[in-house]
Amino acid sequence: MLQEQQIAQIICAHGATITTTRATLQKAPNSLLTTSPESTANSDEKLVRILVEALRRHDLSIIVSESFDQWARLAAEAKRLGLISFVEAACPSTISISCHAALSTGRINPEVTFRKVLRIVVSGKVIMCRAVFGDSLNECRDGGGTDFEMDRYTSRFFLKHSNLEKAFDQLATAGYRLIHSNTFAPSQHTNKHASKDDSQFIHHSQFVFHRQPKLFGGHKSRFPAPNSAISSPRSNFERFKASFHQ
Repeated sequence: MLQEQQIAQIICAHGATITTTRATLQKAPNSLLTTSPESTANSDEKLVRILVEALRRHDLSIIVSESFDQWARLAAEAKRLGLISFVEAACPSTISISCHAALSTGRINPEVTFRKVLRIVVSGKVIMCRAVFGDSLNECRDGGGTDFEMDRYTSRFFLKHSNLEKAFDQLATAGYRLIHSNTFAPSQHTNKHASKDDSQFIHHSQFVFHRQPKLFGGHKSRFPAPNSAISSPRSNFERFKASFHQ
């Protein structure tokens, strides 16, 4: 049985009360829920309850009813209270992947082509790009500052590796789905450093990935917050493959 000092009362607008434990609130020690209990005096009890319930779960996942349509208000409330990971979870996110690639035809077997990706450029919200790609992200070309870092967008990140499939796996694992792709071939030419029998076809490709805050299917909507447990590799692959057919 919980002792009285372990129980916390959160008072919201119109006197609505949410009962939880101090241990639950300590999962976000720097949030206003912990440091300033009166910060919820004018808050919508339904929105605060969703955030508190998420803190109770070991994976910090947000679960709402299928009819829930107040994601913008939920994100704003989470941001005001200092629950940054929930802001990310409650906001839609779009990340674009662009690359220059060369298809080479060798002189030994002209029917065999090899792809060489020169550089993979990443565009999107800074905080989301970091969450998806982690240490794979190279930020040396980005000249952004620390002001409003959470809301800043960039088109100057690129990946330290040149493997498109690895980038796609990272996006699929984070819940992103491919919604558009295109390829532009500016020219076809012979590499001046190659022999007469070696030719290269240069093209530019762009892939647009999107993640909705709400996942459809079933009676509940479940969205894992960043750094939470992820689903199995097979389920990620099936979800990513299905996005090509929608």
